[in-house]
Amino acid sequence: MGGGTYIMTMPIVYPWQQAPWQSLLKRRSGQGLAHAFLMSGVAGVGKQHFVNALSAWLLCQQPDPAHGACGRCKSCQLWQAESHPDYRLVQAQTDEKTGKVSKVIKVEQVRELIEFLNKSPQLNGYRVAVIAAADTLNSNAANSLLKTLEEPGEKTAIFLITEQAQAILPTLRSRCQHLTLTAPNTQQALAWLMPQLTQPEQAPLLLALTENAPLAALALTQQAGFTIRQPLAQHLLAVRQKKQSSLQIAQHWQKQAKPEDMFWAMQLLLSDVLLLSLGQASAIKNRDLLPIMTEIAANSTSVALNQWHQYCSEAMRLLSANIQPALLIDNFWQQLAS
Repeated sequence: MGGGTYIMTMPIVYPWQQAPWQSLLKRRSGQGLAHAFLMSGVAGVGKQHFVNALSAWLLCQQPDPAHGACGRCKSCQLWQAESHPDYRLVQAQTDEKTGKVSKVIKVEQVRELIEFLNKSPQLNGYRVAVIAAADTLNSNAANSLLKTLEEPGEKTAIFLITEQAQAILPTLRSRCQHLTLTAPNTQQALAWLMPQLTQPEQAPLLLALTENAPLAALALTQQAGFTIRQPLAQHLLAVRQKKQSSLQIAQHWQKQAKPEDMFWAMQLLLSDVLLLSLGQASAIKNRDLLPIMTEIAANSTSVALNQWHQYCSEAMRLLSANIQPALLIDNFWQQLAS
């Protein structure tokens, strides 16, 4: 968290996070908090936001035992200005020349964090360290963190955030208190999401596509993969029915969307079409596209659907390895035509 002109607001936990939040508040006023937490949960449930609220509360000089950070003290003002000297956020770095984000958190970053944690807090309170996407710690970085998790020092809080807790080194997991942030129930998710949308009627569909994760559902409205689902389904059916050539459709999608968006949306569609072919219509997510997906299922075998779905998964992996996207797209639509 470096200095800057952007002013953060004091984080307030989301409605579906109230139970774990209140539990931690009570724990601090009782037997005290653990020094290290592993915060896990699916994408879009607000893990980072929850940890931000915890961090601000621990750093606050006048914390409210019932609600969290006061929002008024010097520490809270520093937090809002993104310049708190006793807080560090570690995440995968972006290369300044290429703009690409590293796939791992490197050992040098962890060593810098350990150096920070070994110093006395400047405001005489907590020192807080947050490691985002902790499952991306490389092996050297993870091993470097072990001793610090065992002996973190007084008034130190370390938060590891992840969507894949099992991908984290077992020796790291065992040194943390594990807290899973779950998605809200549908009623609670709808109550929060609908006022955020320009088209509230889309809320049930968005939640179905994101496993009831409200933040992911909200973000989906801005993602190209969501808006191209219908034309993709129409082209898939047209190719299967031999009404349009696979080459023309492939050329169209090379221009119309980013390859990762096309394959993500296609994977989502094929999952539902496969369910329809297996007689599991009640489990589909793209409920607004049921008629056209039913037609696609009628024109495809479950074996082929599964193969196409696997191709999309592999294509997503290959795209991250800089394989030529045009080749992947051409091959995919040719497979659909066969």
